[in-house]
This record gives sequence, C-alpha cells and structure tokens, in this order.
Amino acid sequence: MYDKKLEEPKLNKRKDKETEEGNSKGKRCRPRNPDNEPIGHKFKMITEKIHKHQDEALRKDDLTFSQMGVLLTILFHGEEPITTGEICEILHITHPSAVGLINRLEEKKMVERSPNPNDSRSSFIKLTKKAWDFLQKNRKYNEQMDQDLIKDFSEEEVKQLRNFLDRIYSNVEQF
Repeated sequence: MYDKKLEEPKLNKRKDKETEEGNSKGKRCRPRNPDNEPIGHKFKMITEKIHKHQDEALRKDDLTFSQMGVLLTILFHGEEPITTGEICEILHITHPSAVGLINRLEEKKMVERSPNPNDSRSSFIKLTKKAWDFLQKNRKYNEQMDQDLIKDFSEEEVKQLRNFLDRIYSNVEQF
C-alpha cells in the first residue's frame, strides 16, 4: 500500500546556465515572460530591486530604506510641523510601524519629538542637524539613482512615464 515511490516533481528542463545552477533559492524555475506578467507584479519587482539597492547603500550609515522614507517625508513636508499620524497617512503605514521607525530614528539622533500644543495625545516630529547633514550628503546619491532609473529614456519618454505613474497612482488611490 505504501510501497509506491513518490515521483520527483517535473521541473523546467531548459538547458541554460540559470536553470542548471538554479535560481537564488537553488530551485529551477520557468523562464520569465515579461509580456505576460501582470503590471502589478512588474511594479513589485522594480520596488524590491530599488529597496534592496537602497538598503545596501544605507546600511553603512546604520539606516534602513523605511527609516529613510520617514526622514524624506519629514523633509518634504516643509517647515510646518508633522505628526506621527500624518507620517502614517503619507507613507501608508500603521501607527505602530511609524512609532517604531520614529523611535529608532530618535535613538540614532536623527529626529526629535516635541509636544503638540493643540493635542496632548500627539507630538511633532522634526529632523535634527545630524539628519539634515545626512540628507544633504546623500542628495547626490538619490539624484544619481533617479538618473540611473531613466538613463535610456528621452525627455519625452520621461514626461510620459511621470504622467503614466501619476495616473496609475490615482487609480490605486481609488481602490
């Protein structure tokens, strides 16, 4: 009854370097067909690559991509004070996640909290001089990364891309 041997799963038998060696997890996989991939999956793949690249670059400064997102959110918010709740809304993260990120940035002396005089339940978050210096130092890196993302695009294609991305973002906001 239990003597029957289990068959080995049938894998893609493509004869190329990637499948012979396996993918990053040591498994063989089907070849990628970019024309049939869902657009959402393409965005996910791009985001993961950028996230990984920036995490590696930020590691030397003992920061993460998510922490950098908080710093940039505060920076781009301008001169007006920003609350944890506003950071949550802008980054689309939960309150506990934002609090954790802000706590770690505060430990690293990158942000400071001050009481909100209009609401004792919240506080204002602002960048420290250390954060300002860090962001200035990394501005060139971020500008170069943007240039690398669009290096083979004409000005018109970049304009179209920005328009398409804005429209997609608007569509996503309606979910």
